[in-house]
Amino acid sequence: MSNLFYGLIIILGFTVFNAECSNGDRSTYYRECLRKCYTINCTTDMSFKESAPLDLRLLLWTCDDNCRYICMWKTVDYFASQGWNIPQFYGKWPFARMLGLQEPASVIFSILNFQVHYTMYKKFKQAIRPSNPMKLAWSYFSIVCMNGWIWSTVFHARDKTFTEVMDYSCAFAMVLTFLYCVMLRIALENYRAVIFVTCGYLTVLYTHLSHLWSGKINYGYNMKFNLALGLLTFLVTMAWWYRNRKELEHASLIAWFNIGTVLVTLLEVADFPPILWTLDAHSLWHASTVPLAILLYRFIIQDCKHLQKLAEKI
Repeated sequence: MSNLFYGLIIILGFTVFNAECSNGDRSTYYRECLRKCYTINCTTDMSFKESAPLDLRLLLWTCDDNCRYICMWKTVDYFASQGWNIPQFYGKWPFARMLGLQEPASVIFSILNFQVHYTMYKKFKQAIRPSNPMKLAWSYFSIVCMNGWIWSTVFHARDKTFTEVMDYSCAFAMVLTFLYCVMLRIALENYRAVIFVTCGYLTVLYTHLSHLWSGKINYGYNMKFNLALGLLTFLVTMAWWYRNRKELEHASLIAWFNIGTVLVTLLEVADFPPILWTLDAHSLWHASTVPLAILLYRFIIQDCKHLQKLAEKI
């Protein structure tokens, strides 16, 4: 919810591939299975004819959702019996449901990311004085990230229209807010620059969130826009590191964070069927962001302590 940085990493991480159809749900076998399942198990309004298990009721599974899940696995078995490759369904690999969770591994790793941000934020609050010029900005960033990982958890638990929009919105907010905080750090002693950066941040935030909530998301544009923000943040932070690398020992932390982020982003490129029907490239990406968040907070805390020492000398 971090640099491209969080930008590149989070966007690729939170971005859900949009596909109306895939070879699995497009197959005749799958569609015929759905027709039979609806007839046997569902009412005309897609409610269950018989009471559904508790976990499905708690996570708001409809009879339609459940039939899609059941037929997905029957189709996977059919494809395997024919010697065909594992199919995707609606742009996604098949995942084994656990306690009603659609993608349990991504849910667990999203929770771990939230926990890391929460824990490191508490350390940040204890270590940095309220008077620190960056205390408010980085606190805001932490809250945005924690909120983002909450919605990542919800989305991977249940992929619905609302949870998808919240996931996209929070991913974008995390990327943009990190860039905002970096720009504030650079413009710290220039009041006019701080005002300009803040106005720009609010304008971009409102404009893109309006697009995401318009009901007609342009998925390609959204991904490119976020990647552009990620690339800009990467260039700005690496330029800051290069300029301060000799004077500030902790500047190397942000450089290593950037390098680590780029490396783990390769997981998003290496798309493969889930291992044990649970661990796919995306869930492993979520796992890899946990230590990177710790590295980022180490930089934030040390940089704020540096600013405190500067203030004491004045």
